[in-house]
Amino acid sequence: MPEKQTTYTEKFTVYRTDGDHLGNVKLGALLRYAQQIATTHAEAVGLNDALYRKTHTAYVLAKLALHVNRLPRVDEELTLVTQPERCKRAVNKRITHFYDASGAEVVTMDSRWVLIDTEKRMILRKHPPQFADQWAEDVPIELPMKLPRLAPEDCETLGTQTATYSRCDMNGHLNNTRYADIVCDAVPWEVWDTAQIRDFTISYHREVPRGENFTLRRAALPDNQFYFDGEREGKSAFEAVVTFKTL
Repeated sequence: MPEKQTTYTEKFTVYRTDGDHLGNVKLGALLRYAQQIATTHAEAVGLNDALYRKTHTAYVLAKLALHVNRLPRVDEELTLVTQPERCKRAVNKRITHFYDASGAEVVTMDSRWVLIDTEKRMILRKHPPQFADQWAEDVPIELPMKLPRLAPEDCETLGTQTATYSRCDMNGHLNNTRYADIVCDAVPWEVWDTAQIRDFTISYHREVPRGENFTLRRAALPDNQFYFDGEREGKSAFEAVVTFKTL
């Protein structure tokens, strides 16, 4: 078994394709950087595709919260440091810090992962022994993740979204970072011209398999917030809130 590594560091450049019309990094790009370092870290300690196949398991993102101190800009080099916590009540917490060239923390992300049995499609509360001792005992950082509860009639229906080819990943379903793209596309342009993202929170309730559709709903909330819900087959696939700060 590879040596235990309770933290992992990797550098990312904000490519111009990751920037918006103002030159700020897009929310989805930040999530993709965090997803990549989590994958690379897991592979470095032996949690790779071969092990997942052998144990019939997969890590699934259950929810996350992201807080922005300053939005990174295109061409910036970011240093990401990720710190996962040992499984507690079936959940692995992973904190990812985004630092700029001066060493200032510009973004913080708190993500919660569960290991599932891919054959039984159930969450594993007891992990196989290969997963038992890879991460830190405790990572004493967390971001608020509570979401408001809104009924469909409290929201505006925006139409249907599809898990298209460009949105799906190797697991054959809508990638967790693409929900952020969909949500951001549903924020009015005038908001993007006058404000920036301060916080993003999302809970993933049910996967959206490739080719499947869901209904997207939106509600404007106080304090510069937008609530989103995606409904598939009569049940919520995800809920999210984006909070903005006025420029």
